[in-house]
Amino acid sequence: MTFDPSISLTLQLLREDLEGLENQQKGKQVAGCHTDLEVAIQCMREDIIATQTSIEDGKLAISTSSAVASDQNVLAAIKQDEDLAEQDRRYALALGLGDEEQTGTITHDDDDDEDDHVPELRDIDSVPKVQNDDAVSVVMSDLMSRVTISDESASNGEGSSRAMISSQSQISDIQKECVSCLERVHTIMFRGRCGHEFCRDCVRQMFLGATKDEELYPPRCCGAVVPPGVALRVLHYDELRAFSERAMEWTAKDRLYCADPTCSRFIPPFSIEDELGTCESCKQQTHLTCRSLAHPGIDCPMDEALHTVLEMADSENWRRCFHCQTMVELQHGCNHITCRCGREFCYICGRVWRTCDCPLWHENRLIDMANQGVDEELPPNANELSHEGL
Repeated sequence: MTFDPSISLTLQLLREDLEGLENQQKGKQVAGCHTDLEVAIQCMREDIIATQTSIEDGKLAISTSSAVASDQNVLAAIKQDEDLAEQDRRYALALGLGDEEQTGTITHDDDDDEDDHVPELRDIDSVPKVQNDDAVSVVMSDLMSRVTISDESASNGEGSSRAMISSQSQISDIQKECVSCLERVHTIMFRGRCGHEFCRDCVRQMFLGATKDEELYPPRCCGAVVPPGVALRVLHYDELRAFSERAMEWTAKDRLYCADPTCSRFIPPFSIEDELGTCESCKQQTHLTCRSLAHPGIDCPMDEALHTVLEMADSENWRRCFHCQTMVELQHGCNHITCRCGREFCYICGRVWRTCDCPLWHENRLIDMANQGVDEELPPNANELSHEGL
């Protein structure tokens, strides 16, 4: 089953036409009274919204079905990891409270509340573990480990009195306010340890934003990472794949990109074997050592352009990030460098920050920074006026 995109466009145009017609009717009747035209507009709007909702639900159902068919083992393993992590957390809390009876039997309160998105994955123990050769499994495991670390940090630093992270959707007769869009909704998709509650659309935007911006990965609220199970509930299958593939790039230590200039796609670590990375898009192979196209049977040629840049960097005292190899030039300020990949290092020696004995700054760079601040405060024609005075 497929959906014609022109239908969604038509419905959106109809809504815009109704809004324009409704705006034209404002101020033409007594306050509190509604004309027949206004009632008709309201009925049509409700019908259009219902149709749009039905279409989106259908798309989500198809996307979920595809996800279950393609990544059933991945989803099952992730759900099992989440269940085990939740049990471990409850067990730790019970030990901290000294409740011997509770520590003896830790059970799930939500065992009967299976995820509606993966109804076929009930017998988790019968599903084998997946190998780390797929972007979805790798990224979901990464998020799960980050959630565990943030949980341990919160337990050690703040005790067990704070609310636990909830990745289960909660439906209530009382409308609650989403902290992001400020809309009042019946269904809360995610509640953070900080108590902030988010609706489905806003949580989805968290993951879509992390797909486009490296600084937004991993999705988090008040420092706590959003559990991977939330992504499985709010993202369509193609969105989940896109998020996972981009997150693989964000978390790669030494990023490798396809050497074909017409492609330049990121090559994930599991596609690298024997110093050769195979691009999933164009199927070309890139040599890990020289970052050029594979050259079997030929000595590895030096990249002349890169060699020239490295020579210039050495003469100009530039420094490369130890993590992503990005070139950095420091003109003024201290020697503490924070790369765009998030790693911190010393500009003098290039080592991880606070692991060396290099000075924090050089006096000349501090003077340059001060002079730059003075120049910015002077009017544009200050030098011309001073020369005329002479």
